[in-house]
Amino acid sequence: MLKTIALVKKKAGMDNDEFHRYWRKEHGPLIPRIKNCHRYVQSHRTAEALPGFESCPYDGVAELWFDDLAALKNLPADPDYINGAQADEPNFIDMDSLAFLATREHVFIEGPPIAKDTKHIKAIFLLHRRPDMSVADFQDYWINGHAPQIPRDAGIVRYVQCHQLPETYADETPAYDGVAELSFEDMAAFNAYWLSDRIQKIFAADAPMFMDGANCTGFLAEETRVIWP
Repeated sequence: MLKTIALVKKKAGMDNDEFHRYWRKEHGPLIPRIKNCHRYVQSHRTAEALPGFESCPYDGVAELWFDDLAALKNLPADPDYINGAQADEPNFIDMDSLAFLATREHVFIEGPPIAKDTKHIKAIFLLHRRPDMSVADFQDYWINGHAPQIPRDAGIVRYVQCHQLPETYADETPAYDGVAELSFEDMAAFNAYWLSDRIQKIFAADAPMFMDGANCTGFLAEETRVIWP
């Protein structure tokens, strides 16, 4: 299944609380009208910054699951989208900065089952590959070089890599090459992980092996699961 990630920034002049309220309460109920969208999750940026990424330009990401790339490409012609969610987007989103990724998930830490109302803190990293790396080499290293270094005993309850589909690069250069999602039970668990010397040493040594660090960003988020199995 394909996972579409929309990078969302609030409309200029909109209050943070109103943005998150509108997204959840007004916009969210419009998505279930899209019949071929199998899952829909909003990841709302928290007030707490992700250390090292305080200037991230985004206020959240929307995650939508479709059967395949063809279903995603047909979305702009879907009347249920055109007359519902698409018409509503300018009411709360900065449309000039809205960007979409078409990704495939690779789950490395499955964790316990997630219910619709399970509370997690999720660290979201938006990644650019090193400029001298091909897409294939970047994705191969991320899976086979980097993922095995992520500890399974450090409080992560779910670890997912979302890789931009290689076939989409023929159309245009995507905003990012991929998204990493690391979920934790709460902020205390995240801080214990991220601020530990062990984790900082891993990322300091390994991130330059495949990431263009100056052009990566990230934020902490809380999920609102709108369409969920």
